[in-house]
Amino acid sequence: MFNFTFDPAGGILRVRVVGSWTLPEVERYAREARERFIAARQRAGLLRLLVDLSETDILSQIVIDPLAKAGMQYSHPDDRVALVVSSTLLKLQMRRMMGDAPAAIFASADEAAAWLASNESVVVPA
Repeated sequence: MFNFTFDPAGGILRVRVVGSWTLPEVERYAREARERFIAARQRAGLLRLLVDLSETDILSQIVIDPLAKAGMQYSHPDDRVALVVSSTLLKLQMRRMMGDAPAAIFASADEAAAWLASNESVVVPA
């Protein structure tokens, strides 16, 4: 299950994900993401996306590719994306799924929100 919320003070669109992704959930995400991303850009000037996966299970292989496509098809070069994960395995999955996309991965939502509000560039560890 997931839900979108927009924080007008910080201009951050948050997606909180709980449990396991299923293909129907990925399809619903793909439909909703486009509208939410456009609305966030209109309100804040650019997309600052915080995806909170701290209560998410490890992704099954069947949802990884469709989920990556759903998230990336509406991305813009100036978007700032921060992911919050709670396990090393999920962090590795997210790195693989995001590829060369400019996204940062954090252990806490507070760290992610602070990075989104900053002008710091993405640092990808080796």
